[in-house]
Amino acid sequence: MLLTELLSGNPKPKEDVNANPRPDYAPSYGYTSEAGERVSVAGSQAIATAYRAKNIISDDVAKMPLQVMRRDGRSIQQVAPDAVTRNMAYLLQISPNLWGWTPFQFKKAAIEWLLFYGNAYLWNPIVGPRQLLVLPADRTLPVFDLEGNLWYRHTFSNGTPVYIPAVELLHLLINPDATGFVGRGVITFARQTFGRQLAAHKTQSKLYAQGLLPAAYVQVEGTLNKEARAKVRGEYEAQMSGSENAYRLAVFDNLITKFEPINIQLKDAQFLESIDANDRDICNFFGLPEHMLNRGKEAYNSNEQKYIEYLQGTLDAFLVPWEEAARIRWLSAGEQANTYFKFIRESLLRMDSKARGDAMAVRIQNGMMTPNEAREKDDMSAYPDGDRHYMAGNILPIEGPAAENPGLEGE
Repeated sequence: MLLTELLSGNPKPKEDVNANPRPDYAPSYGYTSEAGERVSVAGSQAIATAYRAKNIISDDVAKMPLQVMRRDGRSIQQVAPDAVTRNMAYLLQISPNLWGWTPFQFKKAAIEWLLFYGNAYLWNPIVGPRQLLVLPADRTLPVFDLEGNLWYRHTFSNGTPVYIPAVELLHLLINPDATGFVGRGVITFARQTFGRQLAAHKTQSKLYAQGLLPAAYVQVEGTLNKEARAKVRGEYEAQMSGSENAYRLAVFDNLITKFEPINIQLKDAQFLESIDANDRDICNFFGLPEHMLNRGKEAYNSNEQKYIEYLQGTLDAFLVPWEEAARIRWLSAGEQANTYFKFIRESLLRMDSKARGDAMAVRIQNGMMTPNEAREKDDMSAYPDGDRHYMAGNILPIEGPAAENPGLEGE
């Protein structure tokens, strides 16, 4: 189904240009940096640390199940996917749209737009079969009409603008601007750091391309015009540039009176230290501990403890807004009272088999889960009588045994 077919019933409102937010979408074309490098989304991902940080966050959110939960009194149940009605449970656990996307693909695309552009637009059109689509953040804008209603203007690749009512679109954003309607990505704030790192890597590449001879000056007899100087320079570079010519012997005729290389030791210029500092700054911009990017030392003996800090300090800032916004945009007013969305964070907590077994044993022995519920977490079949709750027999109510058996008082 073409996207234009999903918009057939949408009117074209008259925009209030004075009220519209003014988003900064420079990441598409690139920000200028003081290092002289243009920083764009594609260019920044050429930096290994930024590329890895982007993938760690987007992959971890994408592989975390997003489930629909329903509370009925004190009973909480997971809503089952329904292929006939294509309910939200089906879209989030089986396939979000008619193109056959997987939930992983859908969530990863949303987070990547969110990280670099500060905005992710998830469209749930009311026309046709129910589905979820990710609109490119560089071509989607929040706008207001003259009555103050919020719309989202999306521009197709052919340049045609269309308007989507706010009720159809879930807008995720990070680092909101002063209006609160437009987010700003990591590049907006890290442009100078990215620019320095791109410039540093370019300097390294040029150094290798010139045979590890960064610069030199040659003095000749007499006065040379522009063409003659270019010829001397070209002859020298032809013989000495390129890694295959590194440390080769330079031979000059008697016109050359002086040759002196300009040696810049990169370590003496703290060049390597600056690259390392830039990588450390990139870790901070993405909110990732250095050891997750193959830098520094791991601070924990426990994998679970490591992931708990990462979950609370980094990922929850992406998960909680999504859960809250989904309840508003993807549920009817009647459903919002007892239905909600929940990322299963436990799927990210990495425990070894012994720690996992001990944790489940404690829950079973204290009546927090049944044996069958524990088996289901490991995709194991239930067994008869495995749905009973157990508790150690030496635990008594605070009020004492008499509160449970009044007849004991007279004994």
